[in-house]
Amino acid sequence: MLVSHKSVWRRRISLRSFLSFVILAALLPPLSLLALVVVRTAETDKVAAQTTLIDNAKVIASMVHGALLSDAQTMETIGGYASSSADDPETELALASKHFRGEATLVPADAALDHWTVSNLVDIRPGESARLVFNVPIKDGKGEALKLTADSTAVSNKISFGKIENQTLVAVVDGNGNMITRSAAAAENLGKRVPTWEALLEVGAPTGRFDAVAFDGTPISFGFASIEGTPGWVVVVGMPKAVLDGRWQNPLKAFGIGVLVALIVAVLLAFILSRKITGPIEAMVARSHAIGRDSKSALPDAPDAIVQELHTLYRAQMNSHERLIQRGNELELSSKRYRAVSKVGAMVTWRADVHGNAIDVEGWEEFTGQRTVAALGRGWVEQVHPEDMPVLNEALALAAQTRAPTVTAEARVKNKNQKWIWVNFRGAVITDTEGEPAEWVGTLEDIDDRKRLQLRISHMAYHDALTGLPNRVRLAEHFEQMQLPQNAGHACALLYIDLDKFKQANDTFGHAAGDALLKDVGARLNNILRETDLVARLGGDEFAVVLSHFENVEYSTMVATRIVKTLSTPFEIEGNTIQIGASVGIAVFTTGQVSIERLQFEADRALYRAKSGGRNRWSFDTSEDDDGQIRA
Repeated sequence: MLVSHKSVWRRRISLRSFLSFVILAALLPPLSLLALVVVRTAETDKVAAQTTLIDNAKVIASMVHGALLSDAQTMETIGGYASSSADDPETELALASKHFRGEATLVPADAALDHWTVSNLVDIRPGESARLVFNVPIKDGKGEALKLTADSTAVSNKISFGKIENQTLVAVVDGNGNMITRSAAAAENLGKRVPTWEALLEVGAPTGRFDAVAFDGTPISFGFASIEGTPGWVVVVGMPKAVLDGRWQNPLKAFGIGVLVALIVAVLLAFILSRKITGPIEAMVARSHAIGRDSKSALPDAPDAIVQELHTLYRAQMNSHERLIQRGNELELSSKRYRAVSKVGAMVTWRADVHGNAIDVEGWEEFTGQRTVAALGRGWVEQVHPEDMPVLNEALALAAQTRAPTVTAEARVKNKNQKWIWVNFRGAVITDTEGEPAEWVGTLEDIDDRKRLQLRISHMAYHDALTGLPNRVRLAEHFEQMQLPQNAGHACALLYIDLDKFKQANDTFGHAAGDALLKDVGARLNNILRETDLVARLGGDEFAVVLSHFENVEYSTMVATRIVKTLSTPFEIEGNTIQIGASVGIAVFTTGQVSIERLQFEADRALYRAKSGGRNRWSFDTSEDDDGQIRA
C-alpha cells in the first residue's frame, strides 16, 4: 500500500509544474540579496547627498578665508608704507580708505594682536549698508596697527562662490547671524538676520547640517562650515529638501520599479519556459522508446526519479553521452569567457591573446569611430593616448608575471568625436584545460567625468586660481620633496619676488587689468625657467622661484637678473602700456642642510635688502644677525 501511494503521488506531478517551482525557488535568494543591496545603496546615497552640502560649504569657506587673507595682506602693505612715511602717511591711508570705501587710521597695536582680525557687521542698515572693522598689525617695529572700517560690500564683492547648482543658495553670515552676502539678492538682504540662525547654533559644531522650513513652507536642507580667522562667520549652503532627497530617492524608485518589472517578467518566463521545455522533452521520450526498440543491446536501467519523464529521458540520452563529453570540453572555454565578462560588466567588450593582440571587440566602432576590423591585432593602439600606452603595457605585463586573474588600468581613448575620454580597462584571464593563460576578455568603462573631476579638484588644491601657478601648498610640498634623503646635497636657491609699482598700476587701470598683469607676470616667469625649476604665487604681487640642481651660485644671479629685466619690460594690457619692476631676494642653500623656515627667512630678508637698495634689483642676505628690524 505504501508503494501504491507513492506511485499515485508521482503521477500527479507534471514536469511543467515541477520546472516552474524550481525556477521560482531559484529566483528567491538573488531577489532577497538584491533587495538588501537596494536598501544599503539607498542609505549610502542619502548620506552622500547630505554630505555634499557640507563639503560645498567647506570649499566656499576656504575661498572666503582666502579673499579675507588677501585683503588683510593688502592692508598690511598699505599700513607699512603709511607707518614708514614720516612726511605724509595720510596719502597712503587715503588710498586704503578709497579702496575699501571706509576710513583707515594708524593706532597703537594691542600687545596680544599678532595677526589680522575682522569684526562682525557694525553700523548695520538692513538692506542698505553695513561695515566691517579690520585690525592689521604692522610689522615695522613701531608697535602700530592699521585700523580700517570698510564698507562690507567692498569686501564681499571679492568673494566668489564658484559654479552654483540650480536651486542652491549660498550665504556668508557673521557671528551674530547677520547676512554679509549671498549668491542671490545680496544687496536686499545685507545686514538682515538669518531666520535659521538659531537652528544652526543648535548643531553646536563648526561644521554640520540641519533642516528648516522656508517662509513659503518649503522644507530646506542646509550645510554649513565656519570660516577660519573670523569671529564666528559661517558659510551656509541650502537646497530644497525635495531636490536633495530626489538625488537618492529617484534612482531608488526607478530601481524598485525595474526590480518589480523584472520579477513579473521572471514569473511569466518561468511558466513560458516550462511550457517550452516540456514539449521537447515529451518528444524526446517518444524517440527514446524508438531507439530502445531498435537497439541491439539493452540500455542501463534509469535511476529512480520523482518525474517519470526525466527517467525516460535519461535512458534516451545515454546514446549521446560520449558526444556530449567532447562538446563539453569545447564549451568549457566559452563558458569561462562569458562568465568572466559578466563579472567585469560591458560598455565595450573585447578579447585579446596573451600578447595584447585584439581578437574580437564589440561596441568599439560605436565608441571610437574606428572600424572593428581595423582595431583587431594591434590596430586598437591607434586610439589610445601615447602617454597612457606604457601604463596598459605595464599592467598586462605585471598581471602575466604574477599570474593575476584580473587586470585593470585607466587610460585615455579617442572617441568618435576626436576627444580624449578617460576609460577603465578591465580584463580577466581565461585559462585552458591545463590552467595556462589562453586569452584575455574584458570591458571598457567610461570614467571620463569622474576622472576629470578628480584632476580638477587636485589642480585647485595646489594651484593659484588666478594665474594657474603653484600656490603655497604646492611650494611647501616641493620643499618637502627636496628635503628627502635621496635629494640631499644639491645646490639650490629660493628667490622671493615682489613687484614694484604694481599697486599704482592696479589702482590706475583697475583690478581687471591688475589680474591680467599678474597672469602675464606668471607667464613671463615660466618662460625664463627650466622645466626642473618651480615658480609659485604666494599671494597679492608676491611670487617665489625655486632653482634646483645648479653648478654654481652665478646661475641664481643670472636668473635673478633675467627676472628683473623681463618684468621691467612694459606690459600691454587691454590697450594700455603698463610699466612695473621687480625686486628679488636670493637665498642659496644645499638640500638637506637647512630648514625650510630658515631658508624662507633668509629669502625674505634678502628681498628687503633689494627693495631698500632702490628696488628693481636683486640681492643676497648678507647680514650676520637675526635682528627683527633687519628682516622688516
